[in-house]
Amino acid sequence: MEQKKLLEISDELLDLLLDFKKDNPDFTFSLRERDSPQAKDVKRLEKGQWFQGSNYIYVPLFRKGDNARKIKTIGFVVGSNREGEQTNYIEVSFKKGDFTNEEISFHKELSEIFDIKLNNENVGYFQFDDPKNYIENLSFYLNEFRTTALELLKSYKLEDRFLITEDNFQKRLKKIYEIKKVLGDPSYSVNNRNTIIKESDENIMKQPLNQILYGPPGTGKTYNTINKAIEIANPNFDLTQDRNIVKSEYERLVNEGQIVFTTFHQSMTYEDFIEGIKPVIEENEDGAKSVVYEVKNGIFKEICKNAEKPPFEKLEVKKNYSFDDAFNDLVLEANEKLENNEQLFLPILTENLGLKIVGISDRGNLILKPIYSDDAKEYIVSYSRAEKLQQVFPDLSVIKNIDKEFRAVIGGSNSTAYWSVLNYINNKINSEKKSTSQNIALPPKPFVLIIDEINRGNVSQIFGELITLIEEDKRLGNNEELEVTLPYSKEKFGVPSNLHIIGTMNTADRSVEALDTALRRRFVFEEMLPKYELEELQQNLYGFSASDILKTINLRIEKLLDRDHQIGHAYFIHKNEITIIDSFYKNIIPLLQEYFFGDYGKIGLVLGKGFIQEDSDFKDNKIETSFFASFNYDNAEDFENRISYRVLGLNDKDFDFENAIKLLMNKK
Repeated sequence: MEQKKLLEISDELLDLLLDFKKDNPDFTFSLRERDSPQAKDVKRLEKGQWFQGSNYIYVPLFRKGDNARKIKTIGFVVGSNREGEQTNYIEVSFKKGDFTNEEISFHKELSEIFDIKLNNENVGYFQFDDPKNYIENLSFYLNEFRTTALELLKSYKLEDRFLITEDNFQKRLKKIYEIKKVLGDPSYSVNNRNTIIKESDENIMKQPLNQILYGPPGTGKTYNTINKAIEIANPNFDLTQDRNIVKSEYERLVNEGQIVFTTFHQSMTYEDFIEGIKPVIEENEDGAKSVVYEVKNGIFKEICKNAEKPPFEKLEVKKNYSFDDAFNDLVLEANEKLENNEQLFLPILTENLGLKIVGISDRGNLILKPIYSDDAKEYIVSYSRAEKLQQVFPDLSVIKNIDKEFRAVIGGSNSTAYWSVLNYINNKINSEKKSTSQNIALPPKPFVLIIDEINRGNVSQIFGELITLIEEDKRLGNNEELEVTLPYSKEKFGVPSNLHIIGTMNTADRSVEALDTALRRRFVFEEMLPKYELEELQQNLYGFSASDILKTINLRIEKLLDRDHQIGHAYFIHKNEITIIDSFYKNIIPLLQEYFFGDYGKIGLVLGKGFIQEDSDFKDNKIETSFFASFNYDNAEDFENRISYRVLGLNDKDFDFENAIKLLMNKK
């Protein structure tokens, strides 16, 4: 089939299969994972061949099979014959020895249902009447053939071995979307296909690698940082659960090193963050202590190294080794001996006696002789009879009378010869069936570094030359990846693509504009403002909703200062008429004092005269002489007439908090 036509059909089939998945969410199918090593320089996947096959398309219904070993299981095939005519059929293919008895029975029964004739190599085809109408034929493949195959799988309890997992499917589909974007197909952007990609995968992809949450105090920056970190590190976790459960998950991820939290400050240095020479105290056998200096990894380098380590899962693998495999190995071993003019010895129950294999018949049967004489009678051990015996006697130790019990199964035969062969086969099966453990490489885990108060540190000094490496396209594994040689360890170092950086910035502490320009270019900024619509802000406080009180305060602050110095909703959430008093005097008023640098007149414009009043010590004190000490100073009289203010406290006589709130809201 021509390459252009092949790619067109591959695209069309992928669309049809994904449309079918929309209506059948549990449906998965096998996609090409990578180009075959045998294909050498032929980059089929990169060109757009989404399924198995070279000059044809093979769409596996279940597990992908192994083309190199001619194990294709079940597939929908579109190709062409030698004359160039289009072909379309369903192929059922399985190889004896690589499947369990249940799997073989499954394939055979499925073939019988659809009248598929299997040849000697266990390969058969369901030919469509109209091979050019592959769209309609695919519908039959998905709706009728697949439905029957699924029912059979369940009856044989083979779903786990044959069905492709959703995670595996999504991982390969995601890779195909990335290739399609490179090929210039905008219709396959991840966001446009979010009905197919798992929500958890899409959430990770939506999260930028470098982001900063900025806003006034109390707007939920730290709260949302925890949520975002969990969403990245464990995308399947349900963040709508109780907050204590969410915090427990966060602590778990921190303890496992998948999330690391740090805070920038004026004393933070490159040596703390990347690497530096640090003193280490050593003690010898006599207890004498000395100081040596070693290069130690900083917070950032340490999490980068952890993120680079490939995760593994230990998997217990049970080798499927059948009678066929053991008999074939026996024949191979016997042939090797015969080619070297030797004979394979098979022991029997009588000590120091046994039989030797002197030949293999044209039908594949074994020819044996007793070891004590070359002139002794030959015995034939057939494959079919030995198989029947092995099915009945997988353990020879239970046999009490060999002649009688063997004859009951296979009739007249030399029981000693069959016993010697069966003993070899049973021992071989038992030795080969031992389970082994394998380390299976897993996809890299996402890691998260949280930098609180990122704008309080000297970013240029802390990041140093690595400020360039955190850019998405400069990360390891990307097209423009960069590495630098670190100054202390002289190691090559790069930033892995699975490390996310989340910073927080309090805009009331320092404005956004003051942040290092190099850092600003490399981060996505998300503003966190007070959320007046929150359900937790709708409670009534002295006749006003908490939301309205907060909004009134913030509108006044914005007029007098700017939006960076607002009050966050955290100071009002879940507050009642008792706890709101504490919030005002321990949080809100101290913040306003800091915002306005002690200008109580402006604080009074925000809170009203219920909270701020003229200081009676100055207002009521009639001073006949000069208030200040005798000293020559221009405009001293202006200061004498200046009004002083103070914050009314709970201990002040006649102070009424409810009345103060009403005055704040201009309702009295």
